[in-house]
Amino acid sequence: MSALGEAVQRRVGARVRALRAERGLTQLRLAGRAGMSRPSLANIEAGRQNVGVRALCALAEALGVRVEELLTAPDEPG
Repeated sequence: MSALGEAVQRRVGARVRALRAERGLTQLRLAGRAGMSRPSLANIEAGRQNVGVRALCALAEALGVRVEELLTAPDEPG
């Protein structure tokens, strides 16, 4: 994977983790809402797993945000 791809993967993971924490959700609860396993979510949050479009959309819906909000840092325009 390219350096840019790895950076985006880490950013998405960090955003998912931060938004999950803000909402008081456990990894297990968010994973269930998004239709994935808790280990998959843990790997996404840690930046170790690539996030496909379907998973990205499912996570955004489960967190109540737009997909763009998972791709940008909190202070960047989405």
